[in-house]
Amino acid sequence: MQPAVRSLSALLFLLFILPDVWFFPTCCRAAEKSDIPLPARVALSKAGALMNQKAYDRATEILTSFREAGGGPPTLGEPDPKGRGHAEIHFALGTCYLFLGDYRQASDEFEVAVRKKPSHTSAWLNLAKARYECTQYDEAARCFILAYENSENGRPEHLYFGAAAYLMAKQPQASIDLFERLMDRHPDAVLPEWRETFVHALLTTDRARRALPEIRILAETYTGEKQIQWQEILLHQYIQLEMREAALAYAQTLTRQSPTVAKWWEALAHVRLQDSNYRQALVALTVCGYLKPLSAREKKLLADLNLQLGIPIQAVRLYENALAEKSDARMLHNLMLALQQMGEPQKALAVLERFAPQSRDPDLLMAKADLLYGMKRFKDAQRIYHEIAIDDSEKASFTGRAWLMAGYAALQANDPDAGRRAFMHAADYKPHRRAALAAIKQIPNTRKRVGHSSL
Repeated sequence: MQPAVRSLSALLFLLFILPDVWFFPTCCRAAEKSDIPLPARVALSKAGALMNQKAYDRATEILTSFREAGGGPPTLGEPDPKGRGHAEIHFALGTCYLFLGDYRQASDEFEVAVRKKPSHTSAWLNLAKARYECTQYDEAARCFILAYENSENGRPEHLYFGAAAYLMAKQPQASIDLFERLMDRHPDAVLPEWRETFVHALLTTDRARRALPEIRILAETYTGEKQIQWQEILLHQYIQLEMREAALAYAQTLTRQSPTVAKWWEALAHVRLQDSNYRQALVALTVCGYLKPLSAREKKLLADLNLQLGIPIQAVRLYENALAEKSDARMLHNLMLALQQMGEPQKALAVLERFAPQSRDPDLLMAKADLLYGMKRFKDAQRIYHEIAIDDSEKASFTGRAWLMAGYAALQANDPDAGRRAFMHAADYKPHRRAALAAIKQIPNTRKRVGHSSL
């Protein structure tokens, strides 16, 4: 029985969702900064007004014209009295390109801005956005980290975005390292959604045991459907890690806390099955059946458990219902066995005729022959045993038993010659050789008894 949980790929998705509005100050505010030369402030003010109107193309033209006027901006280290190459000019241009969807141009501008002013947190964040849109996820992660490190009061979300970007870059170990740093420095700031991504990174690197404390926190923090999802994941991890005592205790806790939730009883049945505690597995699966319609697989399992635990009357009902929905040779065989246990061999033959009258399945035919033998219909049993032996010659142990039983049935039907031939075939199969040879030795005595009884 598989654990009743959805796959993690269905439950865990990367929570790295970049905001539409980024953390850059408006160009109008940038234009008010005293360290920006007046000409640059004027250009930024004009561009900012256009950006507020979403006229990014026109804002780009103003900023580009200003920067390129008079031969363009000076090289790094040269005097720049008008501020043509000021970091805020590059930042504003990069922002325009960002909104225009020209992420490579935006990246180039933001790169210059942070090179000129490493403490420009907004430029680092927008550079991360541009890198991300160019699918340069590792570079995006690096920019988030530098945004955190180059600001006076590093914001924990920047570490989170960096960790998530590393995960997008398929560098889960780097992501884990950054998550550890985040949780060490800002333990009270960690949001449940961030912890989800951390768990995803840990499970990606097969560090399920390290993920358990985080999963427990999520299972206790969330409510509603999200809580149920993480409770499922926690129980699934206990089972996968073969932590049977923990799995059992948690499954029992969940059934006590939410006794009307079917999936917890299903999970408890699975745990009980793993421990070979079939009686308790039956109890749990029976309760589950009252709370939700069982799947075909679950119905079959419930019937099998009833049969195994000596409750054939319940097994019969379940097998018949399941077979009415879908034909299954093994279930039919077990149904016949359950009816036989109830002392109803005639009904067992009837269900075979009802559900598979033309079946040549060796198991079903053997069950039919055994029923006929038990009902003392020896000639009919002999005929079917013989058919099985002839048709199933490739299965040595199965065929050997068919020949052996054909011999016994022939003797009971007063046909010692047929019995001897069947036993000689059975002797060719090692598991049945001793019984077959012993039966052959008894055939003369059988003849005498038959002859004596006929007088």
